[in-house]
Amino acid sequence: MINRGLLAMLLVAFALITQSCSNKKETNSEMILKITNSEEFTSFVNDYNSGKFHINDTLISPLVVTLDSDISINNDHLSPIGSEEYPFIGTFNGNGHTITCCGIGKTENADNVGLFGYAKNSTIKSVTIVTEQVTGQRNVGIICGYAYRTFISDCKVSGNVNGDSYVGGIVGCASYGGIADCHFVGDVTASGYVAGGIVGMLEFGGVVRSYAGGQVSGKYGVHPISGTDAEDVMVSECIDRMNVIIASKTNKNKKEIASDKLTRLLFQM
Repeated sequence: MINRGLLAMLLVAFALITQSCSNKKETNSEMILKITNSEEFTSFVNDYNSGKFHINDTLISPLVVTLDSDISINNDHLSPIGSEEYPFIGTFNGNGHTITCCGIGKTENADNVGLFGYAKNSTIKSVTIVTEQVTGQRNVGIICGYAYRTFISDCKVSGNVNGDSYVGGIVGCASYGGIADCHFVGDVTASGYVAGGIVGMLEFGGVVRSYAGGQVSGKYGVHPISGTDAEDVMVSECIDRMNVIIASKTNKNKKEIASDKLTRLLFQM
């Protein structure tokens, strides 16, 4: 039976190899979109989230989005790209450019909040994001709220991230994917549980060669790099300068005490 830690390492290695190969491959089936200014970026976000890139809930063709200049949007909070209904599927290449915005997320009660709200089978790379705050409920991170089979690399972000659970500086929740060569500076705050300087919840994946600096806080499952520390998670060659705070609450009622006991049991399984 394969060791789950080894499986996590293999997943990250596979993502690196896949990305390297995809950078060299050309295909006529890809839909290539180059964004050169803030207006084009806002239009892309609105069109994608309204389903204009889909037919019968299916993406028309694999999408390749590239930034050809820096983007600045300071008059409004950005809406996350992609949702459970229309997940982002494809490649986003920032080409080293910077997106500056006052915030990401329109409401504190939303799940899956980040530059990408919900990404699936995707590659997100080479972008810098400077923002004041990213706010949501569950699955909250500056680059991506929820990432499934998605590889994120060479991303640099700064700002404060706030949510209830599964909150991270780069990604809120990641399953079967990897994060490499990323840099986060800011504060990560979970009013509930599972918070990390790089990623909140990480399942069957890894974080390599990444840095986190600032403060991370929550009730349970709080870690400077990954909020989860399980056998199926690999953290390697990472540096943290995070102040870790485990929040406590007194005068809890019976319902809250029971909920806390259940959470502890889940993390011990």
